[in-house]
Amino acid sequence: MIKINLLPREARRRTGRVNVPQAAIVAAAILMAGGMWGYWYLVRRDVEKLRADVVATRNEIARHQQTIRLVEQYTADKKQLQDRLTLIQRLAATQSSPVRLLDGINQALPEGVWLVGVSKVSGRLVIQGYASSHADVAELMLALQRLKPIVSTVELNFSELQVYEGKPVERFEILTILSG
Repeated sequence: MIKINLLPREARRRTGRVNVPQAAIVAAAILMAGGMWGYWYLVRRDVEKLRADVVATRNEIARHQQTIRLVEQYTADKKQLQDRLTLIQRLAATQSSPVRLLDGINQALPEGVWLVGVSKVSGRLVIQGYASSHADVAELMLALQRLKPIVSTVELNFSELQVYEGKPVERFEILTILSG
């Protein structure tokens, strides 16, 4: 059977293949390849930039390691010093009167006087020693009287002249009554 289409030419349905020129296909393929190459180039450039940033960051970290170590050392030293300061403050606060008394005697001791004994007997402190003169013994007694919060009274028990290594010295004994 033969088919004849009697419709006018414009209304006829085309039943054929559309021929696309080969130049358009080649141009589309070239544009697609160029786009893919451009995208690959941009990605590669970003990757290289990120790798350079990683290297720079690692170098910066290595540079700052010394500073980090110094800060850690400073922190450890600060903590150690703070602990020592706390211990010193605690010891100073709990320091008992014998320590203060001995420190006061040490500061009150004039030149030319040396002690041979300090003993505490029932609230009394007995200080024995030698001095180069009576004036040095008197100076020691005056200095001991200035320790008022700890010492209430100072008395000279005895003082006698003796010869020590061929030189005359005063052997003395001072009695003090302790407060509290």
